[in-house]
Amino acid sequence: PLKKDIILNLSRKRVCMYFQIKRIIGYMLGFILFYAPGALFTKAIFYLFGRDINEISIHSSCFRIQIEHLLDGKFFAMDIAFVSFLVVLGIISFFKGAIFCGKLCPAGASTEYLSRLIPTKYKINWSKYVDITPIRYGMLTGYMILPFFGGLLACNYCNFYLFDLFTNYFIWGYFISLTSTLIITTFVWVIILGLFTQGGRGYCNFLCPVGAVQNLIHALGCKFDFVSRINIDKTKCIGCQKCSKVCPMESIKIVQNKAQTNVYNCIICEECVYNCPVKAVSYGKREK
Repeated sequence: PLKKDIILNLSRKRVCMYFQIKRIIGYMLGFILFYAPGALFTKAIFYLFGRDINEISIHSSCFRIQIEHLLDGKFFAMDIAFVSFLVVLGIISFFKGAIFCGKLCPAGASTEYLSRLIPTKYKINWSKYVDITPIRYGMLTGYMILPFFGGLLACNYCNFYLFDLFTNYFIWGYFISLTSTLIITTFVWVIILGLFTQGGRGYCNFLCPVGAVQNLIHALGCKFDFVSRINIDKTKCIGCQKCSKVCPMESIKIVQNKAQTNVYNCIICEECVYNCPVKAVSYGKREK
């Protein structure tokens, strides 16, 4: 039995290692798809609608700008190529969940992986002190209502844009000019809600409108059996808390010794799937 346990543990560690490599490759792909000089996704959309690809910048595929104007009507006056970004994001979110955040967004991943360098005892478990979901969607509501009062937030506290600025600086040596709001955002995003937050995704949880919209769309999709989602087999779950500890979004809780996931902030990173010792967690269509 001891030999069997050792073999199983080694096999599980190997699977987890391959999974982490796959995640990192996904974030590298996300960088190529959305950031210069690659920006392949943006270039494909521009080419499809006959736009000049030389016009492309980090703002060309900005989901935040589109979300910001969903209520004030300006969204429907936007260029068709620009609108198509949000349409594609919405379709993917409905059927697959917030995989843009969990598998492609290098901005969110950067603080998640950096936070792993900090001992757990120094990190804040926000879900112990506040209910994350109301704050997450309260922020989204305020973000979408602000344009009616002449305010805009799309670039002022955008970690996606900040990641682009820092990448340009460290790789190509471009000069960074930060406003006071971006300096504050950098501190909050990287330090408070990044390095010293359990999972490193505090910014994604509390402040990112893109993730919140994806989760709302996916929550609607989860009402249908053919939509992929995180499934927890409670007949197998042993309440070991492994899934809740590795979840970067604090979206899994142990209730009555059984794991329970929150669709309103799960980013389908699948850390819970690959770290469950009894394979009680899976990703796919609703299990009968």
